[in-house]
Amino acid sequence: MIAIPDPDVVFTDLGLAALGGYLGWRLRRERRRGVIVMVGLASAALWGAMFHAFFPAKTATTAGFLVWLCVAFSIAVVAESLLDMALAIFFARFAPGVRPGVRRAIVFCYCALFACIILFVDESFTTVTRLYAPAVLLMLFAAQYQASCTGNSTWMLISGGLGLSMLAALLQQARIAIHPVYFDHNALYHVVQAAALVLLYFGFRARRADSPVRGW
Repeated sequence: MIAIPDPDVVFTDLGLAALGGYLGWRLRRERRRGVIVMVGLASAALWGAMFHAFFPAKTATTAGFLVWLCVAFSIAVVAESLLDMALAIFFARFAPGVRPGVRRAIVFCYCALFACIILFVDESFTTVTRLYAPAVLLMLFAAQYQASCTGNSTWMLISGGLGLSMLAALLQQARIAIHPVYFDHNALYHVVQAAALVLLYFGFRARRADSPVRGW
């Protein structure tokens, strides 16, 4: 019989991975950025489940560290996508003459910084969250701005999803739990994040003629 440490974390991670994968599959047609966000978060959850289930020593072992890097870099891919969407919105509104290459250069520099910090400075989830937060917040502001300018309610769904995602991270970092053993702060984080994915899915799924980002 195999004993799984932190089963609440492992199984809620697996549930989050299944949900993200399913929603990403539902967005597969003409919603490229939405698919990247969903599949990226699903990938982070799946690798996270493996990390908690099979590596009790965490990143102290080489194998555990490599699996954790898969979690961190999955989140980095999501952050890249959100940052690219946010910059596309703001550039289209305030600097329409800026070439797409400038946006891509900014996103590349952000991703390179993200990777270097994780690889060479600190790979902890706290650091991953701090690196991820600017992209989420910028996209949240962009979605709110689009909602106020266009009156399109789908932007409010995206805002709600991003807001819930930030709330999930805050709860995790504050170590707020339903139960310290049977449903800890990581498990609660996964449940709130699942609700965020559902809101994001409905936001990404809706067609928006006012979106400056292709492939949503």
